[in-house]
Amino acid sequence: MIQEAEKTIVSAMRENDAHVQRLQRAKKLLAEFFPLTVEGFTQLSDEQIEHIDQFIYRFTKLQDSMGMRLFPAIYVWLERDNRPRPFMDVLNRLEQLGMVDDVNLWQLFRNLRNNLAHDYPESVGQTVETLNLLFGEIDKLLNMYIHVRSYWVSRSGKGDSSDTG
Repeated sequence: MIQEAEKTIVSAMRENDAHVQRLQRAKKLLAEFFPLTVEGFTQLSDEQIEHIDQFIYRFTKLQDSMGMRLFPAIYVWLERDNRPRPFMDVLNRLEQLGMVDDVNLWQLFRNLRNNLAHDYPESVGQTVETLNLLFGEIDKLLNMYIHVRSYWVSRSGKGDSSDTG
């Protein structure tokens, strides 16, 4: 049970490290365009839209991986309990243990992700508002991941997420 959880943690961290790197690159490439306006958004070039798409994609993938793989596996590893638990119970426990600073912040990112998943041409204003909020807050999600990663590395005694031995 514990070895399987460790393997999942290591795999999720490798995946998330790539998402973080690409998310930071996309953020850097987009910095000059934020905050967006509806008019500015509609005038972005195809290349700029591709950077926004990359930003959204990597944010979504990072949040999904943290929520579906990393957090549950860390919970199993810490609690030595692999019984199925509702995600909010896992998240609340990780907050109690000091791994996650604020469950409400996680919920904010979940809502932003859901808003971006329903991107319709007639809702450009909402998309721009969501992107601006995400762009302004994304470092908090990155810091959450980095904190969880550091916490696991220090608690596991492993010097790096790639060290499974």
